[in-house]
Amino acid sequence: MEQEDWEWPKGLPPAWEAPEGLRVPTASVSLNLALQMLSSNIVGNDEIEVIAEFVLEKARFEQWTGRVDPPVTLRQRFAVDRAVAEGLRVVHEAWVAYEELYRTAGARAGNVAQEREALLSAVREATAIVVRARTESFS
Repeated sequence: MEQEDWEWPKGLPPAWEAPEGLRVPTASVSLNLALQMLSSNIVGNDEIEVIAEFVLEKARFEQWTGRVDPPVTLRQRFAVDRAVAEGLRVVHEAWVAYEELYRTAGARAGNVAQEREALLSAVREATAIVVRARTESFS
């Protein structure tokens, strides 16, 4: 392999680095964020549904990358991982805003409607990123 093949990541801006709180209890930041949201007792069934869809699509993607032929290249995987990390950053920010407002607003649905919709939208977009990676990126 030529040296220039390994030069491509050097000029890229750094990817989002997950906060410490998302690095446990598993090695998967996406799963840890989902677990954090699901175990919070402040999400309703519609939020549970979109979070579960995200976890499902992420698992499908991981299974798919292990058996796709030809195999996913390092460059392809790197691009997808960066896109997923950006989606996770948006979800995390929406989650933090929702959680903070929910706790300070006295758990009134009307007081958190905008943040709730932002969270739902962010999780749906993160899911769409993973689905596109599997269905479009490597076709």
